[in-house]
Amino acid sequence: MKRGEKWLTLSIAAAAVAIFAYVGLTNGGGRTATADAAGIQLTELETNEQVKVDFTDKPTVVSLFTSWCTYCNEDAPKMAALHNKYKDKLNLVGVNITNRDDLSEVRSYVERHSLEYPILLDETGGVYASFGGDGFPALYFVNTEGKVVDAIIGSTDQETLDASFRRLIEKQ
Repeated sequence: MKRGEKWLTLSIAAAAVAIFAYVGLTNGGGRTATADAAGIQLTELETNEQVKVDFTDKPTVVSLFTSWCTYCNEDAPKMAALHNKYKDKLNLVGVNITNRDDLSEVRSYVERHSLEYPILLDETGGVYASFGGDGFPALYFVNTEGKVVDAIIGSTDQETLDASFRRLIEKQ
């Protein structure tokens, strides 16, 4: 096999592995993330105060992101639009994986995308790990019993996101 053919074969194999990993993650990947019905407590970006997410209040979408993630930046405008559309029916909470990010960049990200929902800072990565730490952007759809009923790992289109938000509302 020629050197060029070998690299092509390796590239195709790597792409196939990446696609299968992505499909596995977006379909749960055999792992079940759980949320604690008692909620998440983290520092809020804007106020620098401890905020507790109470899943029993309304169904909640937890959005895990970093400011430098290309796909997070692609999805941020979609999330802003969905927050405006569904804010009376569910909670949307952004959780920045701050131990992998820079706080000034997070502030810039929130401003650039006009995010109006709470942005919490996961300074240790503990919340990210508790949801499985499978990648980002990552959305976890949590019902009022604190159970994750759906998840999307990676970027996706507006229609898929909207359908997942509607399903979470309808399941309540």
